[in-house]
Amino acid sequence: MSERRATGPAERPLSPRAAALLLVLLATLLAVRSGDPWRYLHDDNGRRYSSYARTHLALGLARTGGHDYFLDGRDGRLVPYGHHPPALSLLLAGWFAVTGHDGPRAARALAGIFHLVSAGLVFGLLRRHHPGTPGVVAALAFAVVPMSSFFGKMVNFEPFVLPFMIGAVIGWFRWAEGGSMAWLALAFLLVLLGTLIDWPILLALPVFIADALRRWRRTGDGTFALAGAVACVFGLALAGALAVWVSSPVGLGELGRAWSFRLHLHGHYPWWRLVGKLFDYNRRYFTEPVLAASLVAAALLVRDAWRRRPFMPRERLLALFGAVGILPVVGFPTSARYHAYWQFYLLPYATLAVAHVLETLGGRMAPARRRFLHAVVVLWIVIGSTQLLWVRYSRPSGYVARKVRELAPYL
Repeated sequence: MSERRATGPAERPLSPRAAALLLVLLATLLAVRSGDPWRYLHDDNGRRYSSYARTHLALGLARTGGHDYFLDGRDGRLVPYGHHPPALSLLLAGWFAVTGHDGPRAARALAGIFHLVSAGLVFGLLRRHHPGTPGVVAALAFAVVPMSSFFGKMVNFEPFVLPFMIGAVIGWFRWAEGGSMAWLALAFLLVLLGTLIDWPILLALPVFIADALRRWRRTGDGTFALAGAVACVFGLALAGALAVWVSSPVGLGELGRAWSFRLHLHGHYPWWRLVGKLFDYNRRYFTEPVLAASLVAAALLVRDAWRRRPFMPRERLLALFGAVGILPVVGFPTSARYHAYWQFYLLPYATLAVAHVLETLGGRMAPARRRFLHAVVVLWIVIGSTQLLWVRYSRPSGYVARKVRELAPYL
């Protein structure tokens, strides 16, 4: 059954040419100040992981064992990290070796390449599930909002994990909607590969399990129950094996303390303040229209579930991305408090939410009003994004400068 809703003759699908132009726009924005020193918000992460990569190149994998180490250039001392899976620094090391460069531009370029893959996947979803003007507006939002165009080249885990996260959700969804077992195998494979870069992709598995149980209860098909059980066993085994590997240089105790710190709010910081900060992060780095669309889309999904109205396939996909994106924020409140980019995994949900809400509203409007709404949303997103990007590239971070100075003795 087609998901397209008749919204008038002015509708224009996200054509391959438009998608390509938006990818070029995103790549151009990612290239802005890409050769600058490590000095912008959260750029200390780039300095850190570039250092680990240079250690691999200087000493070789036989010495590092593939783990993250600082190499002190003054005395040759190795300082282990061991809180995150090491694939990010390994990817950077390989990239540095291939390109012959190990500076900020090279490191940011690799993050940007991974993020452009994410953009291509999201644009494909928009073309498939939202083939009208709302899909084009949503694709533009993905290309320009600062959470994408600023943090998309951040040398940290999020830009590298996001394409695996999107691919895993797509694989699960396509299988659950009647596709072949190859889609399910692809979903588990992408979770495995993404976990080698960072932990949060494991949170996709509880979402898959909940979705499997819901479908099993609704249809009585035991295949869903079996898939949920496999996801549970797979996730526990993968997390345990990876924890042992990652923690070997520092011990499981230190890794456990790092996890524990992120799992709880500390001091006298109340939950209501965290919610306010997350709203502010979302407002600034996604822009107000995208924040509004995200909230309205969530409200529409909750309303329809409460009324027991069957979801359309694209609504089920939207709900999956929403759950996968919000779990890291809810599950690691301390990290979400200090890091604006902790909402990075909400990019697919926020983008699809824009298309969903514009379609829902547009179906109730006359064509002229619908075009006016689209124009206002586009202008608001572009102006809001331009303003914040200007601020972010005009104000180097004092905290980052201090952290970079602390890292100066290391490669």
